[in-house]
Amino acid sequence: MTIINRYFQREILLPFTYTLAALVFILLLGQLFKIVNMVVSEGVRFFDVFRLVLALIPQLLTMALPISFFFAVLVGIGRMVGDGEIIALKAAGVTPVDMLKPILRLAVIATLVTLLISIWLAPWGMRQARTVTFEILQEKVTLALRPYSLNLSFPGMAIYIGAIDRQSGRVEDVFIEDQRRGKYPQAITATRGRIVGDRRTSSLLLELQDGTIHEYDARQESYRVTDFSHYRINFEISSLLGEKGHIRLRNNAMTIAELRRKIALRKKAGRTASSTRATLYGRFTEPFSCLVFAVLGLALSLTPVRSGATFRGFVAGLGVVLAYYILGMFSEYLAEWLPSAAIFFFCLPNLLFLTLGIILLILKQREAEFSLLPSRLSDLLEKVSLTSLLRRTT
Repeated sequence: MTIINRYFQREILLPFTYTLAALVFILLLGQLFKIVNMVVSEGVRFFDVFRLVLALIPQLLTMALPISFFFAVLVGIGRMVGDGEIIALKAAGVTPVDMLKPILRLAVIATLVTLLISIWLAPWGMRQARTVTFEILQEKVTLALRPYSLNLSFPGMAIYIGAIDRQSGRVEDVFIEDQRRGKYPQAITATRGRIVGDRRTSSLLLELQDGTIHEYDARQESYRVTDFSHYRINFEISSLLGEKGHIRLRNNAMTIAELRRKIALRKKAGRTASSTRATLYGRFTEPFSCLVFAVLGLALSLTPVRSGATFRGFVAGLGVVLAYYILGMFSEYLAEWLPSAAIFFFCLPNLLFLTLGIILLILKQREAEFSLLPSRLSDLLEKVSLTSLLRRTT
């Protein structure tokens, strides 16, 4: 039996590796345009973009791992069904429940790995992505301020700097016309200063020293001059990289303790915490979909060998994945409607699809027929596949 278990695991691991690599690449394609735009249009270094992509991969793996495992089971067991190996194993006394044992071992490992990534690695990756984005913005602010020229890169501000050190961010002979306050424009001069960043608040500012503020009030026709030893001016960094300028610490970058603290503070303030609660519960419930997909994938793969069976199984697999995540989104709305039962609603997709998989597997254990597609639709798909095959051969 050990040889058979290893054979099942080997047949699943190979397509799992290919599917996981392909799925991560497809998910990264969604960010490809933004990445190319950052390199070509915004002048961001390729190394920084590479660091940003690596930081995003753990978050993508939380979705890619369960889906890849599901289709690996469909492909691996489906091939054995198509080659008649499953029939031979059944003739030797190997039941569907026996086939499930090696698959469940792999599913447990996939669940633990996904759980580890979801709880620790993915939030760490999102924080790293936030850090890299902040460094890119800080560098772009330094590059946007050119020495001995008038800089108009920031809305409502005209900045002149006599000298600037790109490495330390120190500047000299600064003149700023700040019209962001509308009717209260300011003219600021300083002998020196430096560009500093606050990683805690994800803000960039110009810290000036030994300068003067000239402020004119048109309503009262007054003119005021204020000397200062230290003065800070915030940069509108969103104008440099659009929405990327807003790099606040979002829910998917928070640790479990930070999420719980945020939920408690929102409850205390009488505000809704549905999105934060969804992130917290999703980190613990979504990884267990590997176990659900193991049972359901085996049940769907054990279809009789006939024309179109593989095609119908693949279509059914796509429908299962789509239905699973649609139900997951619906569970979030239910949790928002009834927060006291939120944990149950987030477990609902796993419970329903696990129950479906167990029922289908019991039917296969008893050699009963089943199909997730209606018989008429199944026959139509079979006829279409046969017709297309005949056309290709002729």
